[in-house]
Amino acid sequence: MKTIFITIFEGVESKNILRTDIIKTIMKEEDVRVVLFFKNESRRDYHRAEFEEGERMFFEVVPALPVRGLDAIFMHLKFTLLRTGTTKFLRELALDDRRNYPMYYIGLVANRILARPFFIKIFRFLDLNFIGGVTFCPFFEKYKPDLVFMANLFDEHECTMLRESLRRGIKTVGFINSWDRASARCVLRLVPDTLIVFNDAIKKTIIAHHDIPDEKIFIGGIPQCDYHFQAPYISREEFYKKAHIDLTKKIIVYSPLGNQYSDDDWNMLDCIGRLNDEGKFGKNIAILVRIPPNDYVDEREIAKRPQFAYDYPGKRFSLKKGTDWDMTFEELRYLSDTLYYMSLIICYASSISVDAAVFDKPVININFLIRKNVKLSRSPTLYYGKEHYKEALSTGGIRLVQNVEELITSVNEYLNDPSVDSAARARLAKGQCFFQDGKSGERIGKYVVGFLLGNAQRA
Repeated sequence: MKTIFITIFEGVESKNILRTDIIKTIMKEEDVRVVLFFKNESRRDYHRAEFEEGERMFFEVVPALPVRGLDAIFMHLKFTLLRTGTTKFLRELALDDRRNYPMYYIGLVANRILARPFFIKIFRFLDLNFIGGVTFCPFFEKYKPDLVFMANLFDEHECTMLRESLRRGIKTVGFINSWDRASARCVLRLVPDTLIVFNDAIKKTIIAHHDIPDEKIFIGGIPQCDYHFQAPYISREEFYKKAHIDLTKKIIVYSPLGNQYSDDDWNMLDCIGRLNDEGKFGKNIAILVRIPPNDYVDEREIAKRPQFAYDYPGKRFSLKKGTDWDMTFEELRYLSDTLYYMSLIICYASSISVDAAVFDKPVININFLIRKNVKLSRSPTLYYGKEHYKEALSTGGIRLVQNVEELITSVNEYLNDPSVDSAARARLAKGQCFFQDGKSGERIGKYVVGFLLGNAQRA
């Protein structure tokens, strides 16, 4: 029986793998068993209670990872080796925030010199051959894996597992499970045998900035978007009942950025609520506030605003916003239902803009602040400067409004004629999802199994 290691170290990994047809497709192979890895016991126990442990599925907790010495140096150096429009933007943001000019110029010069294929190759050679670590050795000895599947290679745990796999000559598959990390995070410390990405835009970024050749990259689509293409949705009556919204009303969804990144979310919600109360959006409009699944919200703020409907999805495994969360199957389907029945969405720079475009629902992004004198690093509008989001905006499928008056005008235009900008939204959805057949999870699962068995087919 073949053994596959799969890392579930963060919420996006569980969302993309355990909540999609990736894991279902892999488990259809009767001669394959899977070992799932978690960073803590609470997450392991949570998933083990749902996904039955047996002869073909095992659950392991990885001990805390010591990062010191040369490993710590390489962990920091990986950020210097990536040079994109986004990293330039983030470096300038840090300068504005901290006013540390010596650190800025040292980092700038180091980045200009070292962010080149020649130095990246040297960096990876030294990383593979001179970094120690035995964290995963007991698991390799216990299970003797045939393939290791990692969906967040920017994480130090997964880099450590990848290093051990490469040294042992075990097949490795990586998965870039976010649309922004390849251009915004850091260079990949090590390269797996093959790499799965969402779309052609990410593939081009990987080739251009991470020194990884075309033949190592497989485009699989976005598995979490499969729900959007899998009708039927719940009935309109059932959805409105679950959302606690009157059936006679149109729904505007407001999606805040989250309290880790923004100090203006509640102020903007109050502004939108006031405009709606004044009839600036027309009659019979309900506002549904969808909280990000990885964010903690002060529920006292919700209690102050009972006039809105709320969707607060997600299971959180830590007391602060971050990567340690999960969404259930029901919550993911409810997101699709929400997008299907809403009239439009108002948000900041967010992947939910793409989700809305899949349903051809108008997308308005806010590019102004209500609160004055917000620190730049806490402004929800700064993320429009990131490379991946500029590309999304360039399709025309997202309307960026600069003030309250433009917000009012855009909401009314879209409510009166939802077909406005429809072709542009189709470009946005196609560019990001790449495949729109609802089979990305199955496609990626088949590719992983095919790579294990030596018969993988490239897209």
